Amino acid sequence: MYILFRETLIDSHFYKDLIDILEQHLLPTKPQEMICYGIGSMQYSKNAQYQFILALLIRDMLKEHVNKVSIYDPVMTELDKELSKAHNIEAIDTNEDGKRRVFKPTLFYMPHCGRGLYSNTLSVNWDKQSLSNVIMIANRFDMYVGSQLERDLRRECPYLIPAAELVEYASFPKEFDDNKVFNDLSVIAFPKNKVECVKDTFWETVPKDVEEEE
Repeated sequence: MYILFRETLIDSHFYKDLIDILEQHLLPTKPQEMICYGIGSMQYSKNAQYQFILALLIRDMLKEHVNKVSIYDPVMTELDKELSKAHNIEAIDTNEDGKRRVFKPTLFYMPHCGRGLYSNTLSVNWDKQSLSNVIMIANRFDMYVGSQLERDLRRECPYLIPAAELVEYASFPKEFDDNKVFNDLSVIAFPKNKVECVKDTFWETVPKDVEEEE
């Protein structure tokens, strides 16, 4: 099944178009580590299998730079962990809730994760030194900012609102399979020159009183 899914993905028009996007927008970021959150269970989900295969293909594309790949999802089974190990991917032991602080360019591969998880990843890297090291494959933040009441966003995922001002997006191609596997995903980067130009007070724009209420 793995071989069939891999061939289906590689032979698709989606993947051929995606390669060009990744070469233009992901390769230049030169991530040294790759963290996979929220893929699901490859044992039970076809979408998870495709997302895992794409993670492997991206890892291969970045092999000159990436020296470690880790994965976590609370629904992963022992078989999922064995599969990851067989592909030289380390299963993270504990639920980090996305709060991995990074000190070198790191790709967070987070297809279709909850908006709160995206916000958590941003929260622990919310400064000039760390944020420019964050590269994500995730849903576009402006999807949430433009479609949710701002009060709800500030309560549930407060970092998405200010982060949307700093990011550069490179959207994935539109169609693959039933269009639910990779839809609405983008390569998301925080250009260093953009991050360093914002005022120091920008980092305090997240409403602390809202965070404390949670």
